[in-house]
Parts: sequence; C-alpha cells; structure tokens
Amino acid sequence: MPDSERVELNSMNEDGKRNRLILAVICILIISAASLAYFIHKGKADTGELAGKESMKHIAGYNSASVYVYNLTDKKVVKNINGRKKFPMASLTKLMTCRKALQIMEEKKLSLKERAGVTHQAYSLTEAQEEIMVGYKVNEKTSFADLLYAMIMQSDGACANSIANILSGTVTRFVENMNREAKSLGLKNTHYETVEGVDKEGQYSTGEDVSKLLAKSLENKIYYKIFTDKDFTSSVTTEHPDGISFSNAVISKFEEYGNKDFKLLGGKFGFTPEAGKSLAVLVEKNKKKYIVTTLGYNTSPEDYGHVEDVIKVMKSVGN
Repeated sequence: MPDSERVELNSMNEDGKRNRLILAVICILIISAASLAYFIHKGKADTGELAGKESMKHIAGYNSASVYVYNLTDKKVVKNINGRKKFPMASLTKLMTCRKALQIMEEKKLSLKERAGVTHQAYSLTEAQEEIMVGYKVNEKTSFADLLYAMIMQSDGACANSIANILSGTVTRFVENMNREAKSLGLKNTHYETVEGVDKEGQYSTGEDVSKLLAKSLENKIYYKIFTDKDFTSSVTTEHPDGISFSNAVISKFEEYGNKDFKLLGGKFGFTPEAGKSLAVLVEKNKKKYIVTTLGYNTSPEDYGHVEDVIKVMKSVGN
C-alpha cells in the first residue's frame, strides 16, 4: 500500500475514533441532563411544590384542590387529600398572626383590654389593597380584643397590620417572627410574607401545616375563645358609642346550610384571586373534635363550594 494511502487511511481511522468519542460524550450529556431533570422534578414533588392557579383543580368528589381532616381528640389524621401540597393560603395567614400576637402580648404583659387602635399606615395599606374592614377609624380608642376579633371573625386587614405595627414596630419584623414560629412548630411547608394574606410571591402553606398550626394554637384559651365565639361587640368609643357588632363569618355561613351531621364550633375563611378560597374550621361530631382545612378552591367570591366540602367530608368521618 502506498504511503499516501496509508496516511489517508490512518487519518480516516482517527476521524472515526474522534467522531465516536464526540457522539459518546453527547450521549452521556443527554442522559445526565435527563436524569438531573428527573431528580429535580421528583425532589419538588416530594417536598410539595407550590401549586399554581392553573393546577388548582378540584379533586374527585370535592370542589377544593386539598382537603385535610385531623381528629383533634384522638390526635390522628383521618383524611389527607393533597394535604402536603403547597398553596397560597390567603387569610388563613391570620391564624398565625393571631397566635404570634397573643404570644408577644403575653411577653409584654398586655391584656386584651389594653388600648390598641388602627394605625394610619395599616388603614392606608388595607384601603389600597381593597381588603375588608369592619369600620374602625384611625386612632379610634379600640382595644387588642377589638382588633383580634375583627381580624379573625371578619378578616379585617387593617386590624392585622395594626397589630403588627403596634407589637413589633413594623410589619416586616412581625412577619419574621411568624416565620420563626412556623419553624419552631415544624411547619416545613409554610412561609409567610404578609400578616393578612394578600397575594404575594413566596407565601404558601399546606392543609397539613394549617391544621397543625390550628391544633397547637387552640390550646391557648384566649385563642380558642376568639376562634369559636359566634358574635362580638367592640369597645364603646366616641366614633362608635354603641360599639361595632359583627359575627364569625364562617359560623354564620354554615348556619345557612342547616347542617345536622356535626356542630360547627369556629372557623376562618380565606380568599384572594390567586389563592382561590380556603377554609379552616373546628367541628364536633359524636363528642370528638376535628379540624378540617380546605385549600385551592378556584371560584367566584359568591360560591361556597368549600363549605360544601366540609359538610361532605364530615358525613364520612366519625361515624
């Protein structure tokens, strides 16, 4: 074989080896990328990836995307449908706001009767965000009880932000305290960015975590009373000589359904366009208490299918 042909053949062999090597490297990179994508996806699924609005679809037999029932009497979970899936939780955020507020008040030796009014900053923010307010005026001589009851019973956003301003100086500092408390309670899939629950990136919880929070908080007698009282009348002030009277919105709504299967003891609604509708209630059936949490009901403000979810799930529980 001539030297020129031999050189050309060797060159072709080298090119072939190089091409096979490049092809092998490309295959390895593709397989590695696919494997990495799989494990990233799996990791998100295992830790409860935050559900987007498009994924807030009702689950079989229910209107909500998550339904979680905890037997508070026997300390056990009796229903868990997407209970560890993260959702924005709207005004269920206020359940932690109330807990943290009572803790700080106890540390500072402040009673419910202590004067605490709606701050100008809180009022302006709540008005801009078009949130619910029961009617307290800025700097009206109301009390901590007035603010806490309006926040839980009627989801008053001005009261929530005022409580944070008064007790921690700033809302930011109060929210930091809320997140520290969530961590201490072992709420691994919960994070707060606000005290009232308006739509904000990075704020989420799960049915399991909301139930854990409520179960622990209800051990406090004051918290239990605020959460379960049916009606409340605020302090007598110059602006409101007869006070302002209101009811627990959840208890009132359940009464409209005429439910006979269980007794509704107390509850908290949540709603924002991003979060949809959420609900956390304490009910009693056959002498046992249950916490029921629903999240991710994507519907119109006038629809109360999540209330129907509670009624439906409790028909199959505690019999």
